[in-house]
Amino acid sequence: EYDSNVITICNIRDPTTSIVLSKQYTDTVGSRWRLNVYPKGNNTNQRYLSTYVELCDGIAGRYQYTVELLHDDVTRQVKFQSEDHFQVGEIRGYQKFIHVRRLLEEGYLSEDGSILIRLSIRPATLALRCQYQEEYQTLKEDKLRTQFNGQLNQLQSREKGLLDENASLQSLVYPEYASNIFVVRNFTALRQAQEDICSDNAYDDLGCCWRLIVYANGDKEGRDEWLSVYLRLLEGIPGSYEYCVELLHNDAAKTVKMEGTQSFDIQERFGWTRFARLDWICANGFVNEEHDALYFRFSLRPPNYKAKCEYQQLLRVEAKRECELLRRELIPAYSTMTYTLRNFSDMQRKDNFVYSDPLIDDLGFSWRLLIYPNGHSEGRGNHLTVYLVLFEGVSASRFEYRVELLHPGNPTANIKMEGVNVFKLKKIWGWPQFIHHERLQEEGYLDQATDTLELRLSMCPPDIKLKCSYQQEFIRKLKENQK
Repeated sequence: EYDSNVITICNIRDPTTSIVLSKQYTDTVGSRWRLNVYPKGNNTNQRYLSTYVELCDGIAGRYQYTVELLHDDVTRQVKFQSEDHFQVGEIRGYQKFIHVRRLLEEGYLSEDGSILIRLSIRPATLALRCQYQEEYQTLKEDKLRTQFNGQLNQLQSREKGLLDENASLQSLVYPEYASNIFVVRNFTALRQAQEDICSDNAYDDLGCCWRLIVYANGDKEGRDEWLSVYLRLLEGIPGSYEYCVELLHNDAAKTVKMEGTQSFDIQERFGWTRFARLDWICANGFVNEEHDALYFRFSLRPPNYKAKCEYQQLLRVEAKRECELLRRELIPAYSTMTYTLRNFSDMQRKDNFVYSDPLIDDLGFSWRLLIYPNGHSEGRGNHLTVYLVLFEGVSASRFEYRVELLHPGNPTANIKMEGVNVFKLKKIWGWPQFIHHERLQEEGYLDQATDTLELRLSMCPPDIKLKCSYQQEFIRKLKENQK
């Protein structure tokens, strides 16, 4: 089945940007998608609204997708359906999705000037869907993010439950134990080899990770005579915990049980060198003869609810910090420059153009704004034209960009053009009709006292993987030029 999402696209009647990017959403495979809408068309074609589907993150491959412009009259809905191969960061779609005049006149716009588009996506076949799901599970980024988000959601749900049940919890003294079963197999062989064995990682309801360590032939002074058992805190919140370790028996009355309260640090272990005598264990039926195995249950909890709530808060803060570090690592920061265009009126009358100062980003790429005060191409004579140019770097590089015309007195009125594009060296990309001359004067973007305009340029690659790739290629080019 398709994964469908209805998206509201705002500012269609009077767009303030050349491209509107929808919020990203995640399909059941795990890939993240968004819709890129050009209210005045892509490139220079302004008669049609253009729509493109973008694979922001996830598994590259072949997908079927449907883009539907919704209407109160279902017979008038505009629907396009295609199948394409997507790479991460690539867009596929329709330059001539619907004529702008039809969009404005035939009731597709809501009262606030927005439209509704249903985006539906699925892998091309069921076999591909299974393949993409399996591939996605191997992505370290998603695994880490899922782990962090899962821990946060678990803690938030648990805290909400504690608040909702506050009255009943006041009558309770202790939180419940978190318990795990550990089976020690090949017990006889482990005794003869004098080896220890560790359980798999076990997580309590706080998200702390524990392990049970068993010495089949004893440890230190318990060697050859005693079974030794220890608990270790691998990761989580250091602090005081109550713990209980049980050697299970078919007859519950014979179960060996040891308990204690201890302050654990990370990687620190506590337990019993003399947990139970080996000859007594063998003689009293604790060893399962069919599987040559011992069965343990180990349980942990904070000593009281106050401590548990404190540990939850600490874990939440730690998870939030790690998520922030991960986000900074995966999403590059923008390189930004502000440029002042002086003598605007004189340049407008002389029909001149000007290059901004260069922006050298943190990769070493050189960027400039090419500005026509009196307009260029279809904007000549009545618009300010602004283009973006990559002067030095790696050709055909994909970058997120943001070009802003700053308002001297009201930062919320800044005119912002942003998007994602593949830039070739010294090829212009931008907006012939960036802003009308009348609007510059009437809305105060032109500083009349100094006859200046302020523009700000911001650039960055979409993700850290691309940034590293461009960095390596740029360094290689510099070395070749030196030779």
